[in-house]
Amino acid sequence: MNLDPAASSLEVSTATTLQTVVGSAPTAQAANIEAATADPGYWLKDIKKQGIAAFNADPANYKVFRNVMDYGAKGDGVTDDSDAINRAISDGNRCGPWVCQSSTTTPAIVYFPAGTYIIGKSIVMYYSTQLLGNPNSRPVLKAAPTLQALALIDASPYGEGGKEGWTATNVFLRTIRNLVIDLTPIPATTGAQGIHWPTSQATSIQNVKVIMNQASNSVHAGIFVENGSAGHMSDLEIIGGLYGMNIGNQQFTMRNIKISNAVIGISQIWNWGWLYHGLTISNCQTAFSMINGLTASQQVGSVTIIDSDISGCGTFVDMAWTTNAKPIGAGQLILENINLSNVPIAVKGSNTTILAGGTTKITAWGQGHKYTPDGPQTFQGAITPAKRPAGLLSGDKIYAKSRPQYETLGADSFISARSAGATGNGNTDDTTAIQNAINQAVSQNKVLFFDHGVYKVTKTIYVPPGARLVGEAYSVIMASGSTWAAKSTTGVPVIQIGKAGESGSVEWSDMLVTTQGGAPAAVLIEYNLKTTQGSGIWDVHTRIGGAKGTNLQVAQCPTGSQNDACMSAHTNVHITKSSSGAYFENNWFWTADHDLDDAASTRIAIFTGRGMLVEGTNVWLWASGVEHHALYQYQFSGATNVFAGFIQTETPYWQPTPDAKSQPYPTDFNTLRDPNYSTLCPAGTCDAFGLRILDSSSIHIYGAGLYSFFKNYDLSCSDKDAPNGLRDCQNEIFSVEGSSTDIIVYTLSEVGALQMVTIDKAEKASWKDNLSVYSNTIGLFTYKV
Repeated sequence: MNLDPAASSLEVSTATTLQTVVGSAPTAQAANIEAATADPGYWLKDIKKQGIAAFNADPANYKVFRNVMDYGAKGDGVTDDSDAINRAISDGNRCGPWVCQSSTTTPAIVYFPAGTYIIGKSIVMYYSTQLLGNPNSRPVLKAAPTLQALALIDASPYGEGGKEGWTATNVFLRTIRNLVIDLTPIPATTGAQGIHWPTSQATSIQNVKVIMNQASNSVHAGIFVENGSAGHMSDLEIIGGLYGMNIGNQQFTMRNIKISNAVIGISQIWNWGWLYHGLTISNCQTAFSMINGLTASQQVGSVTIIDSDISGCGTFVDMAWTTNAKPIGAGQLILENINLSNVPIAVKGSNTTILAGGTTKITAWGQGHKYTPDGPQTFQGAITPAKRPAGLLSGDKIYAKSRPQYETLGADSFISARSAGATGNGNTDDTTAIQNAINQAVSQNKVLFFDHGVYKVTKTIYVPPGARLVGEAYSVIMASGSTWAAKSTTGVPVIQIGKAGESGSVEWSDMLVTTQGGAPAAVLIEYNLKTTQGSGIWDVHTRIGGAKGTNLQVAQCPTGSQNDACMSAHTNVHITKSSSGAYFENNWFWTADHDLDDAASTRIAIFTGRGMLVEGTNVWLWASGVEHHALYQYQFSGATNVFAGFIQTETPYWQPTPDAKSQPYPTDFNTLRDPNYSTLCPAGTCDAFGLRILDSSSIHIYGAGLYSFFKNYDLSCSDKDAPNGLRDCQNEIFSVEGSSTDIIVYTLSEVGALQMVTIDKAEKASWKDNLSVYSNTIGLFTYKV
């Protein structure tokens, strides 16, 4: 769960956008897209449908996989298919807007065969829904000329009085993939948006194209985001419109985004922090705008843009920051490795050229506050670029690889976990069946498909080199039983990826790992492999408690309790000393703070020891979040060559009762190198670190949000209206220690911590010098570079 105290600052910009959306009419520009006549082969469509929602009220009859054509959609380019699509989404007493905040028992894949679907009414996504097209012939969702809606796909509609369908900061587990959205039939001056996406962690949009009217007076927008705490988007192409993207959220990672022929490529409405990688923006008046609120009340906290190409635009970045702009920590900007082609102005502020453009390269440039490590120093201009480790690169850019979809493989290249003997019913012990299925898939060079279900395991599942695993609507592996029952300093893996000394590749996507009841020894994911570049873990999340079947809900773990049965993980993720090349993308490692199946989303008290412990080398953490662990969220210990961005954390809501010194997990200061809070904490409230870097080198963090909102479940310590912006929830949250070198953090945003940075217990940065848009922000932090 994330909070959004900044949401009130959006009222003006959001209202303006909504007014634009429902504007009035004239011309449309045709898109040269024709309805497909047949749906080509695609393994996910063709494979036998055996997924079950294990804890649904009626699992035998509930459909996890739905083909929109089974609900009456035609895809013929003539018929209005919106009602049929909405039936496919809502079927089965699912979690709809205004009536259900969240649910873990009603997941759905809604599949679109190739074709052109006329959309006369907004398509409303439900909670835990994946809208998936055929990647071998992406279906087209084509707006009817008469479409009057906030967006063609609406992930959270507005009701009476402006009430959202869902609370945006609690919207998880949603995906849109492999679609083309065509808004061109709608007249240029009639408001139209492709996707409305107020959303949070464990969500993604991938391989989506949005086509809009290219008239100079167009008011269309490709993607609209005005709220939430997310998130990840990749592999998007957006053409035309007033805005390619009109977006605001607490934090986000966006990668491989192509925008052309818009008036403004990206309009950043607001944020605390944002990472853009691989932008390709062409033929726009302004490629990127972050002027909302102007100098008197900047709404954009910070932005990092790297490894991008901008061409044929009048201005690359239009911003509002000056040395006197308010708030003092807002408007911070980092540009690194940007190629400009025919862009006269690189950076503009208050209609003045701040950085000249042309056809040139911006090696590294920034503005805002920096600590090197002393500060604050106000800066604007060229900066020394990060010395990027060669092992993290592809050419001169940070290496990235999109989630595999296996679109060239047939259904015969997959083994079904259920066909191999696993039940996925949440009750039967599936350990042996799953291990045998993994071994079989590797030996036959096939992909193991986890039909949707909850797969209970009682011993470690070993994932050898060569394994490829993919889930369906976030299939769940749930650890249960005596293997993980003993509270000690030694953890036992639930999923063990390779063993020390092993080399090779793995691919793992679209799954959840969790625990059932007390499991204080569980290490949910242990990564040991020396991995070849190209393998990875995509859209794999951990969810500890807060869901049916876990026995870690309101009834077992009420707030104020500290039950042994609610001690449910030793460590969330451990990338060990033996590993190299671990690639993680869009991962949320979460100890539940509230019950997802409770109508009131009631808070709960679950205790887990450690978040993500990184000890390996050549590690990528794209769009990563770690929340609510007792000792720390991220710890880089003896790690080398780490790229991380955007990382996001929250400390536990129950702290400081108990605090980090007296939390219930045994500590190990030697092997695991846990923080010794008895010596690290000064007077004051010292709770779990969001980020600790210990004896590590070349740790490059491209965007971080470290948040502390609560004292013993009480939000008043982070009140958005706190006098002078003083939000005092804990004393420290980011610590650099020992022999660490070459530490770089771009756009560091924090909430609720009085000291933003400590180095070997020395306080280096105070919140009051860096007050931003609710958060406190530092544009550039370096140590021993």
